[in-house]
Amino acid sequence: MNQNEKMREFILSCLETQPNQVNLQTIRKLIDYGKNNDYGATDILRELEKMDYKHEGILTATFDIDFVDGVKLFNNKADRWLTAKGVTYLQRLTHDEATGNGLKLPNDQDKITAKKYDGYLQQLICAKHEMQTEADQVTLQEFSLELRHLLTDNKELERGALSKFRPFIQRNWQELSTPMTPILIELSRRFLFE
Repeated sequence: MNQNEKMREFILSCLETQPNQVNLQTIRKLIDYGKNNDYGATDILRELEKMDYKHEGILTATFDIDFVDGVKLFNNKADRWLTAKGVTYLQRLTHDEATGNGLKLPNDQDKITAKKYDGYLQQLICAKHEMQTEADQVTLQEFSLELRHLLTDNKELERGALSKFRPFIQRNWQELSTPMTPILIELSRRFLFE
């Protein structure tokens, strides 16, 4: 998965968690959350425009972006951000990582591995109901995406790969420790033994 696809996955995952919030305020929040991943406002806005209803049809809304006068949003009376095509596209983004960016057909072992990680990550995502703030809920979504990348990439794990989430984890350790246990064990196994 390239950097652009990772940014798209981040954008769509965040928007998917905001039903009945198809407005510019949600876009402002998305841009703020994007700063944690070093995604600039300009980059996010460009991707939103590419994915909007008028262009790729991934989003229900249409954007008119002028970097001098600002952003106009036409929400087409939508109550969700992603079209059916957008939901399918997001699912492809989140599952293609386990198959080497879609460059090869998944074998049975790849499918089993992807499902196992999806189960662990789904348990982690369920902890969002215990988060105190909306910012923590979105950070949990970001954290689970980053964990998915670490679990499914064939790259060697790097020291401090998740350090940007340290304050979030410290604040929410009580709620996250149980669902994170199998994920941490798998990452530790790779780091220590492979």
